Amino acid sequence: MALLGLILVISTSCDNDFTNIESNIQGIKNFEATSKLFPFVTRTKTFTPFSGGTNDAVGVKTNDLDGNLFGIYNSPTATYGATAASVTAQVAPLTYNPDFGDVNRSVESIWLNIPYFSTLESTDDDGANTYQLDSIIGQTNQKFKLYIYRSNYVLRDLDPNSNFQDPQCYYSNQGDLIETNAELLYKDEEFEISNTEHTVEELVDGVSEVTERIAPGIRINLLKSNPTDIDTNRTFWENIFFANQGNDVLSTKSNFKDFFRGIIIKVEEIDSANPNGSLTYLNFNSANIIFDYTNQEEEDADEPYDSSNETIYTLQFTENIVNTFKQINVVDDHDGDEDNLYLKGIDGSMAVLELFSGNIENEDGDMVPTLDYFNSKKDKWLINEANLVFYVNQDLVGGDEPDRLTLYDLKNNLPIIDYFLDGSTNTAQPEFSKTAYSEMLTRDSDDNGVRYKIRLTQHITNILQSDSTNVKLGLFIANNVNSLSESKIQGINRDEDDTTIDMVPSTSVLSPKGTILHGYNDNVDTPLRAEFEIFYTEPEN
Repeated sequence: MALLGLILVISTSCDNDFTNIESNIQGIKNFEATSKLFPFVTRTKTFTPFSGGTNDAVGVKTNDLDGNLFGIYNSPTATYGATAASVTAQVAPLTYNPDFGDVNRSVESIWLNIPYFSTLESTDDDGANTYQLDSIIGQTNQKFKLYIYRSNYVLRDLDPNSNFQDPQCYYSNQGDLIETNAELLYKDEEFEISNTEHTVEELVDGVSEVTERIAPGIRINLLKSNPTDIDTNRTFWENIFFANQGNDVLSTKSNFKDFFRGIIIKVEEIDSANPNGSLTYLNFNSANIIFDYTNQEEEDADEPYDSSNETIYTLQFTENIVNTFKQINVVDDHDGDEDNLYLKGIDGSMAVLELFSGNIENEDGDMVPTLDYFNSKKDKWLINEANLVFYVNQDLVGGDEPDRLTLYDLKNNLPIIDYFLDGSTNTAQPEFSKTAYSEMLTRDSDDNGVRYKIRLTQHITNILQSDSTNVKLGLFIANNVNSLSESKIQGINRDEDDTTIDMVPSTSVLSPKGTILHGYNDNVDTPLRAEFEIFYTEPEN
């Protein structure tokens, strides 16, 4: 509600600004429309500092994200290396105090089902479905190692350091901590993300028939310890469920969460020297674990059990879900680089921008402070448009650049006002949302990234006409520009002037891609240097 209120206040004040500007120009007959380039400071800021390619004790908050990454992404830009994205997730039963029966109980299967986000494209005459994965990033047909563990790490809902008043934060770099004392349940050392549907077959009159078709995703029978084993984990699961029938651990959600603390879906590269793979997003809203068993009652039944009394017990992923990331073969973090801006998602880096920095030449040919010069135009200029333009450094980037960037006010941890004024929201295809505020990456005929453009017209107008503070801005990669959720940075991260940067947009955390942009360096005269340009109208005398 606080965020909504702030947006409404900003939007209302902005409407007033537009009204005032419009009233100022009524009756003026002659105009001179022109533009001017202004100097500004740009530099790379790594928001989870690391050294020598190994993460220090700093990460970004990754529980309560809008999605969850899974797999391996090897950036074609060598300096970014590869990222392995793993997930730790709590589960909880749909029902409590189960009755599994008392005689001839036996586990039939333990299916872990976590779908990818996919779209059904077609169905043939035999009922077979063809799917397209909505998001698959990196190389296709690449395999990696997949391990499933039982977690013995407690994921709390509330932070004891705040007297249990604030939500508990879990961070991207806590994989090793969470995996302490975990129990390996399953391993597949050649797992591949595939768009192929899963099928369930049964014998019908002696003929095998497909009785169920399941959309692409992780589908593993946890009764096995690997894809070719048979029933190697039977005793483990019987001790989880059958042995605890009537006990407190199956009586409430909190008791179960303390007893069975979740599962870890861990990803590792097959070859660290060549960590190829592919990465996608997991749909935990439709995920479950199905514990299928039989007992004497089912054996004695004359007819097959219907859905109301069939012997299955279902767990759902409705609790804490934490993404953890492992960086592989990272070259350097480039923190503080001004000539090039290294923007990377996940727990990577951003660019800090300081507009109106340094000096600028005025109409008399004198060098004066840039912000003073701009403020002197308060009663002389009507701002028509203001843009930031950044050019991709194609000499350093290997391709696969992100399509979108977003610009944040780092003081208030919100997008700039122009974001909220752009009504071109597309929830079905977020890559096409708010393209007036932040244009999609312009690409050349070879699909190489060329230019990003962000409009900040009202942000600049507010500085000139409403005496708004010229705050530092943060330029981030955006996976879904519609998302306004934030991820806290672990510990304290300070910028050059001791400004604390403690939040990043979650949309950047959920994007594994990276790019490298030319910064603004007024000592270098290049057509690819970043541009801060204001288009204005000045009444003629």
